[in-house]
Amino acid sequence: MQEKEARKYITDLFSIVGTNSILVILQTGKLKRLYYPFQVIYKIHAPPLEEGKEYSVEAIKMTLKLEEVFIIQGKAYYVWYFAIKV
Repeated sequence: MQEKEARKYITDLFSIVGTNSILVILQTGKLKRLYYPFQVIYKIHAPPLEEGKEYSVEAIKMTLKLEEVFIIQGKAYYVWYFAIKV
């Protein structure tokens, strides 16, 4: 996908789903909405964050490669490095 198409897709997506919360499917199969800030646990060993430590997610953004990132302490980190605490 070209950059212009990706920007349009992201704009369209966030106009539908909103940008102040995320939807999480619980282990019970129920859907839960989490509003920012919410807590996550870092799953890997890669500085500057510490493995196993909890962090507060300020926002979720999407890269132009359509990959979701959590904004933590003002920096972007791929969502797959974290477990969401519910």
